[in-house]
Amino acid sequence: MTSMTRKFRISPAMILSIVALFVALGGSAYAVGIGKNTVRSPQIVDGTVRTVDVRDNAVNAAKIAPDAVGNDELAENSVTSQQVLDETLTNQDLGAASVTSSEIADGSVTTTDVADQGLTATDLGANSVGSSELQSSSVRAAELGTIIQVSQTEAIKANTNKTAAILCPEGTTVISGGGFGTLYSIHMSGSFRNGNGWRVDAKNNSGTDGGITAYAYCLSGGSSN
Repeated sequence: MTSMTRKFRISPAMILSIVALFVALGGSAYAVGIGKNTVRSPQIVDGTVRTVDVRDNAVNAAKIAPDAVGNDELAENSVTSQQVLDETLTNQDLGAASVTSSEIADGSVTTTDVADQGLTATDLGANSVGSSELQSSSVRAAELGTIIQVSQTEAIKANTNKTAAILCPEGTTVISGGGFGTLYSIHMSGSFRNGNGWRVDAKNNSGTDGGITAYAYCLSGGSSN
């Protein structure tokens, strides 16, 4: 009796199926074989841990290296007064011209906060400085505007009365004045401020016609009221 041996030829498809089976079994066995807390830094490829791999609230201050958080890591407007330690901000922490009126508490700026000679005319409101802000005898001639003199002369007949008056120009303020006659016999009966000017009253006691003059000293830049 003759026996016949059959030869089996493995097809390429079967080879691929067997390889896939080994890979699947090997991968599963590898995953199942990882023990809890056994994966450490050397087993993790650098740069492969993503945001989704980190649990919420898992990163705290102890996990962050000193000076690791800069401006780029902070969300806009994320730092408020609650995140800043009291009394820790200095001049170096503030940007140039970053503090405005809205950041300063009302009534908190005192004399010690203002540099000597730091205020100029542009920092003062109109009519904000009055006599109560000036020290006694602190205003001198150098602080005053130009003083000009104006006058008015009137003829006065013999044995008659006459008045002479003069007003300061617009934009000036009368600060003083007076009057005089052209004859010694002309008697000045009054000399006083009259509005924003000066007035003199006189009588000519002589038998000769003469004249009287009223004059005023006017301060430039003053109010005419």
